[in-house]
Order: sequence, then structure tokens, then C-alpha cells
Amino acid sequence: MNTAATLNGLGQSFIYVVTCIGFIWLAKHIDDWRTRDFNDDDHIDNGNAAVGLRRAGLYLGISIALAGAMSGSARGFFQDWIQLIIDGLVITGFMFSCRYINDFMMLGHVDNDRECIREFTNDQGVVVTGNTAVGIVEAGMYLATGFILNGAVSGSGGTFFQGIASAILFFVLGQLALLIFGLIYEMVTPFNVRQEIKKNNLAAGIGLGGILVALGLVLRSSIAGPFTGWQNDLTAFAIYALFGIVMLLGFRAVADRILLPTPDIASEVKEDQNAAALIVIQSAVNAVAIIIAASL
Repeated sequence: MNTAATLNGLGQSFIYVVTCIGFIWLAKHIDDWRTRDFNDDDHIDNGNAAVGLRRAGLYLGISIALAGAMSGSARGFFQDWIQLIIDGLVITGFMFSCRYINDFMMLGHVDNDRECIREFTNDQGVVVTGNTAVGIVEAGMYLATGFILNGAVSGSGGTFFQGIASAILFFVLGQLALLIFGLIYEMVTPFNVRQEIKKNNLAAGIGLGGILVALGLVLRSSIAGPFTGWQNDLTAFAIYALFGIVMLLGFRAVADRILLPTPDIASEVKEDQNAAALIVIQSAVNAVAIIIAASL
């Protein structure tokens, strides 16, 4: 083992890690400024799970995307570090953009900020603060976007400007795919998903948030890899997105029947608000998404 080379590599890795932590710190302060009407830290300290979930999703989503930025062929430490900084700024901007897409489109003009600090009275008559269902859907959107951006900024090939253009294009296409998937999911679900989420039905939030993450995993594999030309990359994305949507919705319908003791998943969500049942189903769906992604 070359000790000098090993130590040099560890030193470079340390700088990459510190840089990525810096972007997480930046995201926290941007979100603090964005939600300056209330103090997120105070809500988290007081046990507001909705605020905690959305922050966790933001931090994890950025980290997943940055992991893609650090992959690919090395071109020299300084050049790679500058590229990581540029990708990090792009990623941070995209993550906050996806949050507004989630707020105004995915949940049908639900005010996420207001919902995440709104007070609810649970079945035991206890007042709780924060719509956890909204928080988990927002976290799911962050994670799905993180996987999409991981694929968009990873790999090699093409010029610097082609890389930036590719990241922007696939972010837009990825968000469009998530929105279409969310719409189809609501159409095939035998209850009003958005209405249940607004009522703080955690099971409904797990269902939507979890399946968005599953599609993000599949879309990541359709985008990742070297740039081979716009026509080839866009065609592959469209085919894989359609394949992923059909496979995930199909397996979810089957999973309801083979993995749960009750065949009526709609009652489990709408009437019983059974979060445990949806955790099982969405874990299985995401397990299948991992397998699909590995097979692409």
C-alpha cells in the first residue's frame, strides 16, 4: 500500500465531505429564512414530527444528489472540487424548486408551511402540532428528487455546458414524471388521497410519499450513465419512466393482496388510518423499485 497516496486520497475525501456538509448547512439556513414566520428549530425541539420529516427529507435528498456529483471519472482534484461546488449550487436550487412544485401542484395548493404547524386533535382528544402526513409527502418528494438529480449529475461524457443542460432538463422531466405518477396514483386509489393527507392521515401520507421515492429510484437508473446524445438519453428516460410507473403501480396492487392480512387496503387507510399497513406495503414497493433500478 502506498501510504502517501492513501493519505492524499483521504485528505481529498475530507475536503469533499466538508464541502457537502457545507451545502446541507446552506440548505438549513435557506429554509430557516424561507420559514422565518416560525422557528423550525423550536418546532423540532418541541417534537413536531411534520417539521422534522420535511427537514430530514431535505438533508437526505441533497446528500443523495451530491453523491451522484462525486461519482464518475476523475479529472484532477481541483477541477473535480470546483465541479462539485457548481453541482452543489445547482442541486440546492433544484431541491427548493421541487418543494414549491410539491406545495402548489402535488398536494393541490395545500399550504405545506401552514399545515406543518397547524394544530390537530387526535382520537384521544390530545392536541398535536403539525400535519405529519404532509411532512412525509414533502420528505418523499425531496428523496425522489435527490435520486433523480443523483442520476442527472453523475456519469461522464459531453461538455461542461451539456452537463448543466442535462441536469436542468432531467430535473424538469423528472418532476413532470413524479407529478403524472402522483395524479395516476390518486386516480387509481379508491379514496381522495389529498383530502386524507390534509386531514393528517399518516397512512395516506406514507402511501403517496413512499411510492414517489420508489419512482425516483427507477428514474435515477434511467438517467445515470455517460452522455450518449440527447435523442438516445431522452428516449431511454421516457421508456424507463413508463416502465417504472406501470411496474410500480402493478406491484402495489398485488402487494395489497399478498402481503396484508386484509384485502381492503382502502379501509385500512381511510377508516383505520393504519400507518403500519402502509409502511409494510410501501417498503415492499420500494424493495421492488431497487430491484427494477438494478436491472435497468
